[in-house]
Amino acid sequence: MFRLEHSDYLIGLGALPLLGAAFYFLISWKKKTAAGMGDPALVQQLIGNFSPWRFGIKVTVAFLAFLIIVLAATNPQRPGAMENVQRKGVDVMLVLDVSKSMLARDIKPSRLEKAKQLLLLLTDKLDNDRIGLILFAGRSYLQMPLTTDHGAARMYIQQASPDAVPTQGTVIGEALQMANTAFNSKERKYKSIVLISDGEDHDPEAMKVAQGLAKNGVMINAVGIGSPDGSPIVDPATNELKKDEQGNTVISKLNETELQQLANTTNGEYIRLDNIDDALITMTQRIDSAEKKSMSDAEFIDYKSYFQWLAGAALLLLVIEFFLSERRRKKKDARPGLSARVPAGAAVRTTLLVLGILIAALPAAAQAGNAQLRSGNRFYKKKQIDQSLRQYQSAVQQAPDNPTANYNLGNAQFRKNNYDEATHSYDATVKNSANDKAMQERGYYNKGVAMIKQKKLQESIDAWKQALKLDATDADARENLERALIQQKQQQKQQQKNQQDQKKDQKDKKDDKKDQDQQQQQQPKPQPSRLNKQQVEQLLKALEQKENDLQNKMKQNKVKAPNQPEKDW
Repeated sequence: MFRLEHSDYLIGLGALPLLGAAFYFLISWKKKTAAGMGDPALVQQLIGNFSPWRFGIKVTVAFLAFLIIVLAATNPQRPGAMENVQRKGVDVMLVLDVSKSMLARDIKPSRLEKAKQLLLLLTDKLDNDRIGLILFAGRSYLQMPLTTDHGAARMYIQQASPDAVPTQGTVIGEALQMANTAFNSKERKYKSIVLISDGEDHDPEAMKVAQGLAKNGVMINAVGIGSPDGSPIVDPATNELKKDEQGNTVISKLNETELQQLANTTNGEYIRLDNIDDALITMTQRIDSAEKKSMSDAEFIDYKSYFQWLAGAALLLLVIEFFLSERRRKKKDARPGLSARVPAGAAVRTTLLVLGILIAALPAAAQAGNAQLRSGNRFYKKKQIDQSLRQYQSAVQQAPDNPTANYNLGNAQFRKNNYDEATHSYDATVKNSANDKAMQERGYYNKGVAMIKQKKLQESIDAWKQALKLDATDADARENLERALIQQKQQQKQQQKNQQDQKKDQKDKKDDKKDQDQQQQQQPKPQPSRLNKQQVEQLLKALEQKENDLQNKMKQNKVKAPNQPEKDW
C-alpha cells in the first residue's frame, strides 16, 4: 500500500490550470499578432513551416513532465521496510513473586529489587528468545504474553510491586499453571519457566502443577531469594513491621526445599541469589542448553521511497520535449529566411523547466535526512542506542515533518529513559502522519507507554484510546488500556476511601468532644462501694470467663474467603 510522505506538495498541481490559461493566451496572442502583420496570404507564407499539431504535442509533454515532478515531490512510499528476522530460541516465562514477603531486606536493597535487577539483566541476554511475564502473590496476573519486544518486558519488570496484585499471599501453583497456559500446548519442548521467589509458599498444589508441567516438556529454573534465617517485613501500608493474628512479628524465611523440588521435578536447576553475576550465568546457560526452535519476527526499519523514479521519468519527458520540433519538415524550395522558428514554444518550455526544477528540489531536500535515518536504524538494530539517537536527531533536524524519523527518535529516547522527550517525538509522529493511519496508531501506542512511565495515568489512557480508534485489532493497546482503567478505578476508590476516612475522623473528633462535654456536665458524685472484696473478685472472674467464651466462639465461626491464602505475606 502506497502513501505520500509529503502530500501537502500536491498543492503544486494548482499550477496546471494557470499554465493552461497561459497556453490559451499564448495562442490568442499569436493569432492577433499574425492578423496585425499585414496581408494574410503573405503572413501565412512566412509562417507556413509552423505546425500547431506539433506545438500541441510539445506543450502536452511539458505539462505531463510538470505533473510527474509534482508527484515526485510528494515522495510516494511503500512500507517495504518490514523484514522477517529469522532466529532460534525458546519461549521463556518469567514468573516473579511480588508478595509482601519479597519486601524483606535481608537481601539489599530488598528481595524484590534484587530479583528485578536479575530479570532486567536476563532479558538482555535472551536476545533470540520470546519472553512473557507473570506477577503473583495471592493471585496470579499475566502482565505480558510471550513476545520478542524485550523493551516492553523491561518496562513491566521495572514497574513490578506488591501493588500490582491486590490479593496478598504466596500461591506458586496458580502462577505456574498460568505460565503453562501461555505456552503453545501443541509443543512439548522449547519451553522454560524462570521462577523467582522466596519459596514461602502457602499453596500445597504447587508440586502437582510442577508434575503436570514436566509431562508437557516445561522446565522450571528456580531462583531462591532471601536468607534461611529470615527477616521481618515492613508493611508498605503502615510502614510498620508486619504482624500475624497473634500480634507476633512475622519473620519471612527462604524456603529452599520447595524451590529445589519444583526445579528437580521438571529437570530444571535451582540457585540461591547471592551473587547476580553467578545467577545470571547459570540461568543463561541452562536456558541455552534447551532445544531451540526457529522463529521469525517482523521489525520495522524504514519506508521505501520512489520519488527518484518519477523524477527520472520527468527528466526524460523534458529531454524529449526539447528535441521535438514545432515546425514541419523543410521543403527543398523553402527559403531559409522565411522558416524562422517562433520563439513562443521555447518560452513555454523554459517556464515549465524552471518550475519543474524548483519543485524537483523539494523532495531532494526532504530526503536529505534519509541517510541519517538508515544509519540510525543500523545502530538501533545493533543496540548502539547513543549512536542511533544522534543519527535520528540529525534526520529530524533536516526533515522535521518526517514521521518515521520522529517515531524512531522517540524509540531511541525511550530506551535512554528520556520519557518526556520521547512523548514529544511521538506527538510529532502523530501530527505528521495524517495520511498514514498505521504510523499514527504506533505513535499513539508508544506515547501511552511513555506516559505510564511518567506516572501520567489519564494521559496514557487517552493515548491508548486513540490507538484503538485507529486500529481496533491492536491487542496490546487493548490490554494496556484495560489495565490502566483498572488502576485508575483503584486510585479513585482509594481517594474516595481516604476522603471518607478523613470525614469520619473529623466527625469522631467532634462526637468525642461533645461526649466529653456532656460527661463533665452529668458526671455523678462518687458513691461509696456497696460490694465487699469477695463479691468484686467473683464479678471479675465472671467477666473474664465471658470474654474467653466470646473469643472462642469468634474463632470457631471465622470463615475464610474461597481460595484465599491463610497468610497475607
